[in-house]
Amino acid sequence: MFIEASAPTRIDLAGGTLDIWPLYLFHDGAQTLNAAISLRAHCSVRPYGRSRDRRVRIVSADTGVTIEASHWSELRDSTELRLLGRLLHYFQAEGLELRTKSESPVGAGIAGSSALNIAVCAALAAWTGNPRTDEALMQIAMNVEAQAIDVPTGAQDFRPALYGGVSAVELGVDGVRRIALPLAAAELERHLVLAYTKASRNSGIN
Repeated sequence: MFIEASAPTRIDLAGGTLDIWPLYLFHDGAQTLNAAISLRAHCSVRPYGRSRDRRVRIVSADTGVTIEASHWSELRDSTELRLLGRLLHYFQAEGLELRTKSESPVGAGIAGSSALNIAVCAALAAWTGNPRTDEALMQIAMNVEAQAIDVPTGAQDFRPALYGGVSAVELGVDGVRRIALPLAAAELERHLVLAYTKASRNSGIN
């Protein structure tokens, strides 16, 4: 079995940081506006080792780091490729090689790690034969990323990766809602220029 998955990164148009719990609870009508963009994060999963081999291998093209373990249980507290190791641990995935690559620069501030997170979650759910709903995948991605970086994660970054398009994310006491905005991508692109300043906003995970 060979599985490929990808998810788009995003630009944040307004309301960034407010999406982190519990900050939005202190602001009535809090919301963020964002749009998925064409720069994507990619992953692939394929069998690794001999038949019934439980070993796992992670190859990160962006960092040049490769790690191997005899079993997924060894990856929970791995210091290298920490997010990917935590995801393999959560899904209890074994006998595989996970390869990742992102089109966005590391630390560019366009939710590259969240896009990769969503892509890997979807791929591992398929690999383990345990498909999840979109909302369940997003919750897993948010919570595992928080474990990997040891701080709360925001609610907005995972939604463009999962749903694409342009959206408002409304944040309130009764929950978080994504509202798709009827704006054509070409129209938005006509009014925006996306530039990379090379000033890293790296959150410290891979």
